Amino acid sequence: MILAINTSSLRFSIALIRGNGALIGEYSLVGGPKGSRPLFPALHELLVHTNTDLKNVVAVGVAGGPGSFTGLRVGVATAKGFCHGLGIPLIGVDSLEALAGQLSQTAYPVCAVIGSKKGEVFAALFRSDENGEVTRMTEDACLTVVDLSDLVRERTIFIGDDFETQAPAIRSAVGADALLAPSSFWAPKAAQVGAITLNRLKSGSWDDLEEYVPNYLRLPEIGRS
Repeated sequence: MILAINTSSLRFSIALIRGNGALIGEYSLVGGPKGSRPLFPALHELLVHTNTDLKNVVAVGVAGGPGSFTGLRVGVATAKGFCHGLGIPLIGVDSLEALAGQLSQTAYPVCAVIGSKKGEVFAALFRSDENGEVTRMTEDACLTVVDLSDLVRERTIFIGDDFETQAPAIRSAVGADALLAPSSFWAPKAAQVGAITLNRLKSGSWDDLEEYVPNYLRLPEIGRS
């Protein structure tokens, strides 16, 4: 069983995935964690609701960025704590790759977007093959919404973490080439982090528990002197 954690955006999500890839259960909460405390009641509720035991978890997958600085810090620290306590592997997953993977059945390129600061977003382009395997087309970048028009060269489906704010801005900046995923998809889900984690675990590819750090892409603003 895989425990997956996604705290990279405006909401946090945790999920439990069976070894065959089936979703056992998922818990989401809008607002994002300000500390590790909200994650533990959520996990307890998920374990009780699904009648599962934490001792059956064989790996923890966590969205490791880019995304919310506080969210990433909390999510990765929590994931590391579970891995230390249970003696199991840690697998960090790119937040934008996981978000794009929620649209793995489309023939169009997918631009995954997670809000940053001062009108900027984290974004990257991906494409899926006929088997639903997601391939990266560009590296993760921090840029303005207006600059997304330079990233897109053809009709592209956009998926983000804040439909009400990002969707109109993307449509205005990119124009007719911007196809918006349904609003119900616009929430990074731990289940997709879990799916990627399972594939990595099967291939024997996991991260160094002591050395792994989030990919912030940009430093947090501490304040002005």
